[in-house]
Amino acid sequence: MEKRVKVLISLASAVAFTLAMSTTSRGQNLLTDPGAEMEISAPNPNPTGVPGWASFGGAGFLTTGAAHSGTNVIVTPGGTGGYSVPGAYQVFAATAGQPFTLSGWVYTPNLLVSNSNDFAILQLSFFSGAPPNNYAGAPGLNVVGVNVGTPIGPTDATVPLPQGVWTYVSVTASGVNAGLNHVNSVGAYVLGINADANATFYFDDLTLTTVPEPSSLVLVLSGLVGLVTFGWKKRHV
Repeated sequence: MEKRVKVLISLASAVAFTLAMSTTSRGQNLLTDPGAEMEISAPNPNPTGVPGWASFGGAGFLTTGAAHSGTNVIVTPGGTGGYSVPGAYQVFAATAGQPFTLSGWVYTPNLLVSNSNDFAILQLSFFSGAPPNNYAGAPGLNVVGVNVGTPIGPTDATVPLPQGVWTYVSVTASGVNAGLNHVNSVGAYVLGINADANATFYFDDLTLTTVPEPSSLVLVLSGLVGLVTFGWKKRHV
């Protein structure tokens, strides 16, 4: 009987460890160079999955005393205005129903014109292509983002952005399958919508986190239920 108890304790420890590891994985930042301090860039498009920030539309790294921490930020410049939509992104494997949270700090050195359509976006875009193999060439599925600034017709997904104030924002979303197009990847994007030339935005201290797939959690919980049932039966034999 004592041997059975020891086995039960060992199994319980294993399940507890698995649950702990699952919880820990939620807090792991998936992004490479999240604070832009190392200026790790990747090609755009990035078909070989090079770690780092792929950029477009004039976005890039900037060394500035206004950084939220350290000395660097990712900048999306206003340029001459006219919606050039600069941005940067990283891509990761994903599955349908797997929730991701993209968070970070946003700043503008300029005064944004009210209701001007000048705003930054933290955005999660889901694709059917699997990274690193041509994910962007595959059909896009759902896109979810949070607007930071002065978009025309602001919605519940809009956060005000005062001049010279670092503002924390976060967006959480899950990929959704569409017919034969299944979710295989997620892009974490920072974007600048620049109707006007002064719509310059800084991004710093970004995080992308996820939780285990629902199927994985079900397996862990099933194991725990089985363990409890096993212990109960042994005690009542």
